[in-house]
Amino acid sequence: MSRIAKIWERAPIDPARVTLLATELDLPKPLAAILLARGVENREQAERFFSPSLSDLPSPFLMKGMTEAVYVVLQALGRQAPVIVYGDYDVDGTTGTALLYLFLKKIGFSEVYTCQPHRIHEGYGLHLEAIRRIVAKGILALAPLVITADCGISNDEEVRQLQELGCRVIITDHHQAPEVLPRAEAVLNPWQKGCAFPEKYLAGVGVAFYLAMGIRKSLHEQGQYGAGQEMPNLKSYLDLVAVGTVADMVPITGVNRIFVKAGLEVLGATIRPGLAALNRVSGIDGSAVTCEDIGYRLGPRLNAAGRMGDAGRALALLVTEDDASARALAQELNSENELRKSVLEEICLEAAVMAEAAVDAGKNGLIISGEGWHPGVIGIGAARMVERFNRPTLLFAVQDGVAKGSGRSLPGVNLYGILQERPELFLAFGGHEAAVGLTLLAENLPELEMHFQKRVDAIVTETMLAPKIGIDWHEEGGAIFTKEFLRNYERLGPFGMGNPEPVFSAQGLPENPREVGTNHLKFTARFNGAILDGIGFGLGEFHSLLDSGQPLKIAFKIRRNTFRNKTSWQVEAVDFKQLSI
Repeated sequence: MSRIAKIWERAPIDPARVTLLATELDLPKPLAAILLARGVENREQAERFFSPSLSDLPSPFLMKGMTEAVYVVLQALGRQAPVIVYGDYDVDGTTGTALLYLFLKKIGFSEVYTCQPHRIHEGYGLHLEAIRRIVAKGILALAPLVITADCGISNDEEVRQLQELGCRVIITDHHQAPEVLPRAEAVLNPWQKGCAFPEKYLAGVGVAFYLAMGIRKSLHEQGQYGAGQEMPNLKSYLDLVAVGTVADMVPITGVNRIFVKAGLEVLGATIRPGLAALNRVSGIDGSAVTCEDIGYRLGPRLNAAGRMGDAGRALALLVTEDDASARALAQELNSENELRKSVLEEICLEAAVMAEAAVDAGKNGLIISGEGWHPGVIGIGAARMVERFNRPTLLFAVQDGVAKGSGRSLPGVNLYGILQERPELFLAFGGHEAAVGLTLLAENLPELEMHFQKRVDAIVTETMLAPKIGIDWHEEGGAIFTKEFLRNYERLGPFGMGNPEPVFSAQGLPENPREVGTNHLKFTARFNGAILDGIGFGLGEFHSLLDSGQPLKIAFKIRRNTFRNKTSWQVEAVDFKQLSI
């Protein structure tokens, strides 16, 4: 299948507003235009954007259920009840579990246990079997407090079972809340009806952090810390919050921007042995960790444990205080990640053949299944298919008559809403608009295919299916290569969902193109007097076009590159076009 030409969509720009804001903030016009596109319209908003402050975080008690949750925790603390922190097996759930475990130990709980389900054997959600398998025998008989992290919002029956055993249960979750909530002692989820908390798009670890905020605030107000006792420094947990928030791909705006900005600073100076060791095996300069480092280096390694087997290894890495254990666990996760990549590549090769056939047959949505595929990597595989074919995709691993799947969508296609219309087809189902996880009998796949294609056909348009590149600023001079622009540019970060890394376009002359690695392209580019090194990941097929010696339209990001202690700016190309196009 040949590369589909991408549509370049320039962001609408009001020159008068750009000039006004640039003058007010004393910034180059390209930066002012990007700020306006992100909703920054005056100096006050710019100051909050450039310098997000922890003091601007909303009160934890704006979150519905917080008062009840804090009361239950403090009651348990008073009687020194055991606590079981039960978290999901992905990075978000693992960081949330680590945070609550470390915080609860810090405030004086003597018995805190952790538990995560096995992705393949038990699957997503709250499972009593997982608790019985992992937590020491006899603990359930002691009426422990069970706190979930990044899961539980759809597990009313399991909550009831725990309560029948004498447990008290607090749910902390961020997934879409069903009509009937679990009848737990407290439910923390910004999406539940009646919740006044202003930030709905917290990650699971963000909700867990807010529970810690509420507990700490109450302990402080009640004066429960005696002489010599140190109040927990909540900022020290923000490295975990940043990792989980970025890895879960929630918008890096509002509260999340505050969390991530501060969390990256903590992560860069981390004294947490596990994260420090993971930084080293990931090749990260520990003093300057970025969202990209989390998304492409730390996150995949932490996720590899749960994808390929037991997520408990990633959790053990995050909570260990022993340097030797941290080094060993980091190396193990690094090896698991290499295995994960090789398994994923095999699945993607097979899936791409089936996807091409479906696209050629006119399918607007993709449902792809494979017998014996590893279910731990199908979520990444689904995302790869969406990236390549630009269609909503459900990818299934089939074994013993059961299909375990993950789905990824396009903007404008509510995957959760489409699938929620046929709940009778599923053994398990959950997620949100852009991503879902689901399990069903393989015999139900044809009926799911009919429903899925019918609903997708009614929603998508030819324009939606055309791959696009959003251009934040088209440069006709050299403004974006000046020292003034580059000095201020990184203040736009941290970049991520909701605050994407800007894409620029300009006419340039690529020189000395050469393929490196697997289908990557290195070159030098001349832009109106500026000369920068360039890299294009996955753009090897453009080699002959760049080798023509002709000026081209180049769509690119601007990156600071550090190699052997030497820092320079380079362009990362995302697409090329001939000037006549």
